[in-house]
Amino acid sequence: MSVDDKYTYPGSGGVLVNAAGIRDQRQLDEAMNDVASITMAEVRAERVPDRPGYDYLQSIHERMFGDLVPGIAGRIRDVDVQATGTGIPYCRTEYIDANLATVFGKLEREDYLTGLDADTFADRLADRWGELSAIHPYRDGNTRSQSTYVSAIAERAGHPIDWERVDVDELRTARLHAVAGNDRPLADYLRAHLVESVPVRDEREFDAFERRDRDMMRTAGIDPDAPRTAQHGATQPATEQWPSLPQQSRGHDGLER
Repeated sequence: MSVDDKYTYPGSGGVLVNAAGIRDQRQLDEAMNDVASITMAEVRAERVPDRPGYDYLQSIHERMFGDLVPGIAGRIRDVDVQATGTGIPYCRTEYIDANLATVFGKLEREDYLTGLDADTFADRLADRWGELSAIHPYRDGNTRSQSTYVSAIAERAGHPIDWERVDVDELRTARLHAVAGNDRPLADYLRAHLVESVPVRDEREFDAFERRDRDMMRTAGIDPDAPRTAQHGATQPATEQWPSLPQQSRGHDGLER
């Protein structure tokens, strides 16, 4: 973000008020990436809730940013924002709650996209992620919290995403197309990066997944049993720099036009 508002230091050019007192945007970006990377690893090592609804996404965002930027962590924004560099507005504040209820209502009825073949799953996930991206419920940290949430429901549905092959810039561009009302690029990108797998069905399988993710955390230099502290590792930037696209979108209220 580059505009000052109620969440930033006055005259800072958009630097969020933070517990570390950081006044430089690049330094704050790095610190937010540090804490986000740890939460991502922690969530990957945990069992996905039986009903991973909005409260799960909210808890992820709060865990990611509660220590560093508590003023925005898990809190619905009450200022209007737009995709950087495009002029495409995200959902207006007065419609956020209603639109969140709509998209998570769909996910609830669909059992969070379980029981689908890979093609249908990718199509459906692209549509739901496009809606969620357009809503943009938080002042910052939407990409990192949503990516962690999407990863969790993809694992639950038996279609995990191979994040090691994901290019952050390509994914960001595909998501912006979805915000602008065209889900196809995102669906195609997701389909090309799914791992052929099956849902976890019993405790032995869950334990295997947990051991794998704990090993991944150790490889990344993160102690899975240690209290959460700032460490390096995230690749996604704190502020989404979107490329220019045609000026159309799902609408100022977040509903698809």
